[in-house]
Amino acid sequence: MAAGGMDDLCASFEKFALLANKDKSMLTPKACGKMVADCWDKEYKKNDVKSVVDASVYPTFKAKGALGMAINKDNCKKFVAKTAHEIAKRKTKNTKIAADDAEVTKINDHLCSLLCGGGPHVKEVKQSATGNVGGLTDTKHYTGAHKERFDDSGKGKGVVGRVDKVENSGYVGNYKGANTFDKKK
Repeated sequence: MAAGGMDDLCASFEKFALLANKDKSMLTPKACGKMVADCWDKEYKKNDVKSVVDASVYPTFKAKGALGMAINKDNCKKFVAKTAHEIAKRKTKNTKIAADDAEVTKINDHLCSLLCGGGPHVKEVKQSATGNVGGLTDTKHYTGAHKERFDDSGKGKGVVGRVDKVENSGYVGNYKGANTFDKKK
């Protein structure tokens, strides 16, 4: 793999690392699983590559006590090579296949091209086709009990807006006009 290819490979690893945490130099298990699911084609998914990567490959690159695998050119290259070797073992049903075998090299090159060419599949949040989302969420148009739940700026009042607090200060429990008996209207 060319030097530019290694940079592309590391950049792909960093894109997935940024999905799971804010540190692009650390690939977490969750980000690794997303990378396997999003980038590799059906042939490798059919052979249950995700479980191979989770169980055999990823733990060898994760430092003990660390949150994830450190992303650098050496680790990225070795990670893909070890994954290709594990896939070749399953595909050929030969557990003693050499790491420099032609089948392993072919799988390694294919995995690198898939990783360099792909990226994370993240769904875009689009506005509603009807276009009335803004009107539905504008609290100025609310009526009735819902109107009481928000202040003038549209911020929710919390419990105060949801609960009617009743003062039972009268002689009878349901008497709500305390200190109004003697007042003339």
